[in-house]
Amino acid sequence: MKCGQKSNSNLIFKCMYKIQQSVSMMRKTKIGLTIICLFLCTLFGGCAFLPQIIPTIPSGNSASSGNYSVTVTQVTGNAATQNLTVVLMITNRGANSREFVGGSISGTMAVDVAGNTLQPHSSTGVNMEFPTGVPVKVTIERFGAIPPGTSMLRILRVSIGSRNEIVEFRNVPIVW
Repeated sequence: MKCGQKSNSNLIFKCMYKIQQSVSMMRKTKIGLTIICLFLCTLFGGCAFLPQIIPTIPSGNSASSGNYSVTVTQVTGNAATQNLTVVLMITNRGANSREFVGGSISGTMAVDVAGNTLQPHSSTGVNMEFPTGVPVKVTIERFGAIPPGTSMLRILRVSIGSRNEIVEFRNVPIVW
């Protein structure tokens, strides 16, 4: 049975996702993900699934800008409201500060798989205290409107602070 057949492609995706989660060094690079994909392709005797799987694996859920290190912990869709909730962990590597995160005016936006540009609701940003070296959970709600069932965001940009430092993530999966 070839890995591109429907019965095996979900299993392979789950396996790849588990490998991608557990191998921290390879997880940080697209080359590492490609090596895993090619290994599985060889193991299961075919690569018909490869174009469908590679875009759905996160290319990295951490990014840095200026004094901030940011990790996307989850993006959750609400089918009833057609909005997303984006949960981040932000670590300030500079001096203690209070910063505004995620406002639409300051550059926070996303692009879904269909190419639609999404903005957070104008009152969505949060004003938070960021002590030095302490990860702080930040939730941006009412991000949308997005068609229910959309599988991922091709781009997610989040602004932080008065200097509008932008962190960018690609291929971020959405949990519905």
